[in-house]
Amino acid sequence: MKVHLWGMGAGSDDWVKKGEQLYTRRINRYLPFEYKCFQITKHKEAGKVLAEEGKWIHQQLTSTPAKLILLDEAGTQYSSIELAQKLEAWRQGSHRRLIFLIGSAYGFDSSVYDAADEKMALSKMTMPHQLCRLLMLEQLYRACTILRGESYHHA
Repeated sequence: MKVHLWGMGAGSDDWVKKGEQLYTRRINRYLPFEYKCFQITKHKEAGKVLAEEGKWIHQQLTSTPAKLILLDEAGTQYSSIELAQKLEAWRQGSHRRLIFLIGSAYGFDSSVYDAADEKMALSKMTMPHQLCRLLMLEQLYRACTILRGESYHHA
């Protein structure tokens, strides 16, 4: 199974890109992984942004079915160890792709919520999308090291 982390909206500042590249390289040592940011539309109106992003996401899911996990403040919060256990369980499933999806500034279209297999929250706090993407990359790397019994996670 290939694991994906997709971020919707504008790309990252240079200092964040360095961290994204670092953790992407590290994760790729453990599992097939892809990290990408997508800016689907230049619209500023929330309804149009959500509709276009929703249409694009559904096209991606139709081409190759996937387990879709939305990062959403109303989702389930996991400890790092729990996330590692969930990652392993998801990877053992029947899907060929596992997609973690971070929405744009407006969140997700209702049809994307309906298509999601699960919602996961990194925190109840609001944070910039750039930091959310970087934090999720770090947690995926941490999960990989936990599953291998490596010393990165000191708990």
